[in-house]
Amino acid sequence: MKLLDRIQPADIIAIIVVIGGLALKFTGADGLVGTLLTAVVVFYFGDRTIMKKVIGKQEEKKQTGSVEETIREIAKDEGIDADLAVKVAKCESSLNPMAVHINKSGSKDRGVFQWNDKYHPEITNDMAFDVEIATRAFCKAFKNGHLDWWNASKKCWGG
Repeated sequence: MKLLDRIQPADIIAIIVVIGGLALKFTGADGLVGTLLTAVVVFYFGDRTIMKKVIGKQEEKKQTGSVEETIREIAKDEGIDADLAVKVAKCESSLNPMAVHINKSGSKDRGVFQWNDKYHPEITNDMAFDVEIATRAFCKAFKNGHLDWWNASKKCWGG
């Protein structure tokens, strides 16, 4: 029996819901919509075992504290002014680790520190959207004298 012969209409709906949920997550439109999509998938599969990994990651994120707390902790660990790091992140993304801004040129600014994919190809999407990695990269840039990379938002964090 071929795989396509075994797929039921409900399977197709579940696949569409999962893909839609992932698309929303990566565009930053999660929250209530993501929760509803998760509920649909959980209902479809009948229990939480299928979603255990995804749900576990979300619960882990809730337990680790806020984005601001994470930035402050890492900045202090890296010897950077924690208040400045938080101000830059607030100006750039409103502390939204999934923030994306598409520039007129087509390049994308991503994550809490809005790492540009054209000027910083070494910062992958996974890195840009991870608060810890993005903050450590910000701290490294700051230590190397590149705070000017965030001059576009300096009016709200600079002196």
